[in-house]
Amino acid sequence: MTTFISTRPLCYAAPLVLLLLGGCGLLDTEQPNIIDPGTINSPEGAQSLRLGAIADFGFVKDGDGTQFEDGLILVSGLLADEFIHSTTPPSQQEIDQRTTALINPSLSDVYRNLHKARAGAENAAAALQQFLVFPDSTTDIAEMQSLAGFTYIYFAENFCSGVPFSRVSGDSLIFGAPLTTTEILQQAVSKFDSALAQPGMALDDGTIANLAAVGKGRALLDLDLFTEAAAAVAEVPTDFVYATEHAETPLRLQNAIWSYTNGYLWSVADSEGVHGLPYRSAEDPRVPFTDFEDVGLDLITPQFSLDKYPDASAPVPVADGIEARLIEAEAQLATPSAMTNTLQELRDFFPDLELGNLSTPSAGDEAEDLLFAERAFWLFATGHRLSDMRRLVRHYQRPADEVFPTGPYHKGGSYGEDVNLPIPIEEQNNPNSSGCLDRNA
Repeated sequence: MTTFISTRPLCYAAPLVLLLLGGCGLLDTEQPNIIDPGTINSPEGAQSLRLGAIADFGFVKDGDGTQFEDGLILVSGLLADEFIHSTTPPSQQEIDQRTTALINPSLSDVYRNLHKARAGAENAAAALQQFLVFPDSTTDIAEMQSLAGFTYIYFAENFCSGVPFSRVSGDSLIFGAPLTTTEILQQAVSKFDSALAQPGMALDDGTIANLAAVGKGRALLDLDLFTEAAAAVAEVPTDFVYATEHAETPLRLQNAIWSYTNGYLWSVADSEGVHGLPYRSAEDPRVPFTDFEDVGLDLITPQFSLDKYPDASAPVPVADGIEARLIEAEAQLATPSAMTNTLQELRDFFPDLELGNLSTPSAGDEAEDLLFAERAFWLFATGHRLSDMRRLVRHYQRPADEVFPTGPYHKGGSYGEDVNLPIPIEEQNNPNSSGCLDRNA
């Protein structure tokens, strides 16, 4: 089964959804993402790799409904200030408490699944280029290169510096050397540039070009290249959305962000560890939640369940025009009036939210606080917050203990000092890797 990709409006995705659902009966022997091994080196085989890559990408980003596979959005939100742990597994509590061990199974699952998604997208792009009869007449190659680019962004934004990227060549595993965070982001930019340069993009309706543009802008933002980032996203319309889609059944296709919060596993945070943002008390419609007046599965933590994704089939954005405008706003940070105008125009674009008018802040900390609060509420539970907090420490020179949750932890003990995820211990099987080069933001 496959996690689907679509854009807003959803009618754009209909042909793909119909194609995939049309052969998914339990007794159907012609499922669209299962092919005879003898036909792998063929156009059909290449398309099967593409569907598998889409599935793996959605799975690692969003998790699934089994509640045994944490998605990257959930894990990064737990380490940041978006969620607090309201269930019992100690591996997840370590992440929430900023004390993640190298043998943590939740860490290992996400790391392994992200590498699988990265390799799958890269392999699918190569197979489509090699085996399609008319590879210059499709955006599929650019789409795969773009998804690969996002996996590199996810490694750079969420893990420490020093992630190696290994690959398979024939029957051999070629161990990769550790890359710094900057080098990983440069790899991401290269993937997006390759996507935008694909001949098939001449036939694009804007969907894949916008996907690659937002991805490139995000990577450039992480590289502190703000002017270049804003230029990359300038043509992306505000109503653009490219999202991973989900379904009620089977569990492998469920939106795990909905599943975890509504299953009393993780709760929406509020001013976590003193420095977290007031996601609940702000009563902001961009972070809707339900107070069940109950506790989570740990029987201790008050349960507040996120309603941003209203059911198991709710789609989750990968890239959108909202992020494009926020990237432009950060490039205007030195001119608070211009930044505020961009942020206000974004609010006004969604009048149903009734967000009200912003006041222009003074330059410096006040402008930064406004920008990053707007980013946090617009992009809540989409996998951006941890990177934003790291950028506040790294680029804006704020002390980590004034950005990340600190002090007493709500289940006893104190918060640790993690500002990113470590490289799990199994990567030490790679003779080129000895773990993180550093744990800096």
